Amino acid sequence: MDLCGAQMLRLSSPHFKTLHLVRHAQGVHNIALEEKGEKPESEKLFDAHLSPKGLQQVSERRNQILESGLLNTVELVITSPLRRAMETSIGIFRGQEDVNISEDFAKANNFPPIVALEICRERMGLYPCDRRASISTRRTFFPEIDFTMIESDEDALWQDKEREKLEDVATRGLHFVKWLWERPEKEIAIVSHGIFLQQTLCALHGKVGIPLEDSLLTRFANCELRSIRIEKSDMEADTLMTSNCRNYVTPPSTSFHSHA
Repeated sequence: MDLCGAQMLRLSSPHFKTLHLVRHAQGVHNIALEEKGEKPESEKLFDAHLSPKGLQQVSERRNQILESGLLNTVELVITSPLRRAMETSIGIFRGQEDVNISEDFAKANNFPPIVALEICRERMGLYPCDRRASISTRRTFFPEIDFTMIESDEDALWQDKEREKLEDVATRGLHFVKWLWERPEKEIAIVSHGIFLQQTLCALHGKVGIPLEDSLLTRFANCELRSIRIEKSDMEADTLMTSNCRNYVTPPSTSFHSHA
């Protein structure tokens, strides 16, 4: 199956890692902002959940990656701790298959651990839709997700008077990719957000020099999946080695176990 813009880089090298990037499905804030003219500063959009259409998008995406075999090869899932991303993560990697799915395709027998990380959340500040609820609250509703790498119960990163600079989002993205590279898993899925994913790919292309097609540098659609393959030489670039970012994650030696 065509993985919606997937591009495999330098396939001749055995020293690579595959990243499957997924933007969350449609949230109620997407409808409010894009269709109803709601202001992004509205508290009604706090930590927005998925819309009915978003839930359908998740179901369709799960069936597509099940048919492709991807669901049985992912070793680790990293999710933003915002509600819409966690709902997307659980729906895709823990959801039920469509009863009408073809029997020609194997059922999922892989349940990779799902880990929440602050570093891959959406651009922070000003907009309540990008402020998360407390971890103690979310842990009750998402028992399948590992929250141990999030230090603060309340959202200590979101600021109500200042929007995070896009350059800082890109730096965060590079730091995140470097951390992913240092993980032992070779195939990792990331469920995140439109601005964060786009800024990360643009930084990998423009600052690190990884050749990516223009189609991969555009804004993700809701629940869109794009896959890239990166090499060891990519991760040795000066830009990645010297990138400086707030400590959103713990050292890469941490191991995770599935809650399934």
